[in-house]
Amino acid sequence: MHLASLNALPDEILQIVLFQLSPQDTVLNVQRVSKRFWRLGNEPLLWRYHCRVQFRYWDVKHRIRQKFLGSVGDVDWKMLYIHRKKVDTQTTEILDSILEDQANRIKKFNSIGEFGYDAKDTLLRHCRANETAEDVLARRYYATAVLDYVHRSEALAEWSRLAKGENVSLERALGSFDLFVLHDNYGDLLEIGDLFDKLVKRLCNERPNLDQMSSRGQAFAVATFLRMHNLTGLDSESAYRDLQNNYIGIALQDIHHPSLPLISVSIFCGLACRLGLDARCCGMPNHVHAMVFPESTQDRNSANAVGSDPIYLDPYRTDEEIPAVHLLEMLASWGIEPANFSRFIGDSSTASLVLRSSRSILATVHEFREQGANPNSHPTIRLYANPFADMDNAFYSALWANYMLTDVVSGPNLSSQRQFIPMILERFERLYPMDASLIEQYICPLYNNPSNAEHWELHEALRVVKAADQSPKQLKPRNTRSSRENVRYQVGQVFRHKRYNYIAVITGWDIECGMNSDWMAHNQVHSLSKGRFQSFYHSLVEDTSIRYVAEENIEIIRPEYPRSLMTLAGRFFKRWDKEKRLFVSNIRDEYPDD
Repeated sequence: MHLASLNALPDEILQIVLFQLSPQDTVLNVQRVSKRFWRLGNEPLLWRYHCRVQFRYWDVKHRIRQKFLGSVGDVDWKMLYIHRKKVDTQTTEILDSILEDQANRIKKFNSIGEFGYDAKDTLLRHCRANETAEDVLARRYYATAVLDYVHRSEALAEWSRLAKGENVSLERALGSFDLFVLHDNYGDLLEIGDLFDKLVKRLCNERPNLDQMSSRGQAFAVATFLRMHNLTGLDSESAYRDLQNNYIGIALQDIHHPSLPLISVSIFCGLACRLGLDARCCGMPNHVHAMVFPESTQDRNSANAVGSDPIYLDPYRTDEEIPAVHLLEMLASWGIEPANFSRFIGDSSTASLVLRSSRSILATVHEFREQGANPNSHPTIRLYANPFADMDNAFYSALWANYMLTDVVSGPNLSSQRQFIPMILERFERLYPMDASLIEQYICPLYNNPSNAEHWELHEALRVVKAADQSPKQLKPRNTRSSRENVRYQVGQVFRHKRYNYIAVITGWDIECGMNSDWMAHNQVHSLSKGRFQSFYHSLVEDTSIRYVAEENIEIIRPEYPRSLMTLAGRFFKRWDKEKRLFVSNIRDEYPDD
């Protein structure tokens, strides 16, 4: 169509055409045609459309939901779109740099983290990189690792607001645990809220007369709705300690909706509060209940008037009311003094419920480890990705929750708060070095006295981790006779440990044992047939651990597809070579000949 023909069309038709074009075409081509097309290409409605369609996740600073609901002319939508495209480009560039070089990754993680949720759409795209990508495993791994860091930052910010006494809803406070294990799945804090909103709409559709009921009737309607659709409780009590039961996001989405009593009650309260009910969690020992305070002005004249006494329910087990006297009898049978009854049948604070959930997570992890760490028996630790990695993430979240909220619940007590710091630091050094900025933000302020030994130890731990991250890796080429002849295996080969039978992949090597004498004595290196004078291999194990293995204990295998290693291998490798049946190295800045 000629320009003259286009100019003959009214603005309304041309605007419809512009909505079908990409933003790049609009800016680079259409807007350069004429002043009229420049004006049409700047229409706020057009750019609001592109912002809404192309970006799903937005950092909280934008208050994007309010902007979408407001007047279109109140926002410079084109500039907002350009900002997001810049974030997309910069995030991809930084991620590429993370993949290319092992040095300075902490700084690069932090640079993307500063974009907040504006980087999430980009990270998700890389988390789901095409199988044919040259660096598919590395790209997926590090995009997920950066996204995990962004999610953890949001979770800790939420708990920090709770610790400061700000109003944080129970679903967001508990949903922060989900953020530690979420990866690239659906179910962040806003999405958990959306899931609740959808449930409320579903409930209202099934109960069109809901708004005509008393608050008491509404409470029972919510409990019945949840029980009828299997949205609370567990299918089997044998699965009570399974790790997944602690997560409100999983409970709302999983086909079986598994949840512990605390999560079941939280789901009940989330729905009830959206209906305008005064629903709270009652912190009975061993088993959380729900309590609903009827509106006396509404219920006073109803047949079910109960004054201001709360209604107690147990949505985990039943949709029927639990008489208060029954709860009192249980407390008495447990040996609790009557003077303390009110403490247990009253409502619990959000912070105390977060701590209660954290203790449940810790209990599951401890029980799993004590039973021999069998991922196929109860309690299970399966969540979204590698079960051992998710268990580490869950444990880490529980430590942070205890550190940030113990004093809020128990009163100021630095010793009780500080007991969690060594455990957080141990995991920071071993698994989460990218969290250096979180350590500095939330833990360092406790140690602001340079003369204090703990201050020195904390800052020294940070310095060591940062220095290791900033230092280029020592180059280990196979350019000597001993490295060529004595190092039998190469980086990327998969093996089975001859003694312990685990599956692992080689991530590095030494011509002979490079550990100190204490390590060699503890691991009985002298009992090996070749002792210390044989090649030793750094190895990534399917349970996420890093081990140091003597050559004589390695049995090379050539699996068609090492499934248990695939979500972990991207830390060191680009992809799996199906023909050679080994991983392709992404650490050639350290092992250039492997």
